[in-house]
Amino acid sequence: MRKILIYTQIFFLLVLTACAGHSNIKENLSDDMGSPVKEALLKQRIDAFWSAFMKEDYETVYNLYDPFFRAKTDKYAFFGQLGKIKYHDFNIQDIKINGNVAKVALNITYSLPTVKLRIQEFSVPKSTTEITETWLYIYDNWYKEYYLYSIEAGIVNY
Repeated sequence: MRKILIYTQIFFLLVLTACAGHSNIKENLSDDMGSPVKEALLKQRIDAFWSAFMKEDYETVYNLYDPFFRAKTDKYAFFGQLGKIKYHDFNIQDIKINGNVAKVALNITYSLPTVKLRIQEFSVPKSTTEITETWLYIYDNWYKEYYLYSIEAGIVNY
């Protein structure tokens, strides 16, 4: 009877060990180097980001930027910089995932309503442009890298 109890305990210990090792596989997408699941999650985040921009939901836009940007940039100061350019549509052209960094090519349709600066007025009618943006998989999800195209720099060098 004692041998059966010992064998039963060993069996359950082996089963628990096997289950514990198995549950960590692919549970953390940081270790996933580019499965369809990780790409589908990225597409959802891109859609959430650009849809929020089109709705002028800047709270969502801010929260989808990388944590490095959010740590250095006050949310309300960020909001004050937005709203001049109107975004009308976006279309994903290509996605290239390399581990936890993705390069996403997009077509963006935008316009600039009339803005008066001193004595000059500026406006841009609806136009489409192609951009490539970087998305980073950090901790538990994809976040858009904050990047200033005007000075060709982001918040973090990696």
